Amino acid sequence: MLVLLLTASHALALDNEPKKGFTWQVFGGFNVANVTGDFLSPAPIVAGECDPKVGVDVGFKVDYILPNAKGTYITAGVDWIQRGSKTDFNNPGAGTGGADLTGTYKIQAHYVEVPIRVGFRYNISKIWGVYGELGPYLAVGVGGNLRQNFDDDAFDSRKVNYFTKKYSQEFNATWNERGIQRFDCGIGFRVGGEYHNQYSLTFGYDWGFSDSFTHDFRKNMLALNGTPLKERKNHNMTLTFGFRF
Repeated sequence: MLVLLLTASHALALDNEPKKGFTWQVFGGFNVANVTGDFLSPAPIVAGECDPKVGVDVGFKVDYILPNAKGTYITAGVDWIQRGSKTDFNNPGAGTGGADLTGTYKIQAHYVEVPIRVGFRYNISKIWGVYGELGPYLAVGVGGNLRQNFDDDAFDSRKVNYFTKKYSQEFNATWNERGIQRFDCGIGFRVGGEYHNQYSLTFGYDWGFSDSFTHDFRKNMLALNGTPLKERKNHNMTLTFGFRF
């Protein structure tokens, strides 16, 4: 995909070639996030598979149209993005009167993300343009929580911090290390359309490469259960509206 973006400018004749130089854009929209693997929960609670969760994506980016490159550009920016997932759970015999206690786990994690991508922009006319871009991103978790909501009214919802030791202590009160690491990296693409070189609608997808679990937490869970944890990686689909200055 990256090679296609870099070489596409040589295959297309642009009657309305984008002007070289810098522009910047603000954007906002929503995302549908999920994590790979099963949803981890303390024994004897049984949780299902991870389901997507809707969040918010806002930020800004700077584009540089390369000179004599027929629409090829480099872009970088800063996003504030919500990630996470959700699943239903069942705790046998823990409810009122010995009934099963059911409910929902929800992970909501806030990240600051810095993408750097290479793109190609094609102006169909003086009014309409289309573009695509591909490249890596780096992200840091700045906050979030793991929330447990119960279907039984006799139990209040519970919440622990996602990026602190409290997440690890949810599984074992004696553990004293972070269970989830803040750093994340991966690769993503964006495709979209633009009106009057100002208003844009963009669809994108990011694949995370980093395992969310820390080494110490993974080691402790292996000693406790005898089986290794599946890697937890972030996946994220976005739809945003932008305005270019």
